[in-house]
Amino acid sequence: MDRLRLLIGSRHWLLLVALAFISLALGTAMFSSASLTSKSANSATLAAGSVQLSSSVPNQAIVAASGMRPGDSRQGTINIGNQGDVAGTVTLKATGLTGAALAAVIDLKVEDTTEKASQIWSGKLGSFSSVGLGSFAGGAMRAFRLTLSWPSASNEASLQGASTSLTFQWVGSS
Repeated sequence: MDRLRLLIGSRHWLLLVALAFISLALGTAMFSSASLTSKSANSATLAAGSVQLSSSVPNQAIVAASGMRPGDSRQGTINIGNQGDVAGTVTLKATGLTGAALAAVIDLKVEDTTEKASQIWSGKLGSFSSVGLGSFAGGAMRAFRLTLSWPSASNEASLQGASTSLTFQWVGSS
């Protein structure tokens, strides 16, 4: 009995009680089957639109350049429209270049002639890869002029009878 009085009267008892409560709290937290979750619902309404490009000369050459000689220049025009119902960005890309020697000599100029002629790109035909043409509103139509020029100073005999070709692709994205 003296030991019990000594234990109750000392600070060791408080330490033992505190440790018991901590053990009980930890055991309850570790073996609890509580599951805490949080959920929220968001709703959105989406309406899909489309960009549909049209061409005034589908699957045809824009510039008829056969028989060109040094000093000659040829041009062609094309109208590109967005028949879709949303605005889209249009890019003119080039693929399938053949005849690199002549393409390195021929100058290409791309102009937007919708309102007044504004130059979009100028350089050697062989170095053209792509150019951004900006945004086309749904239902909008724009006119473009492509000019090929063979500088008269470029009259190398090795180019006699040479040919070159390039495929232009008009690509739209929303």
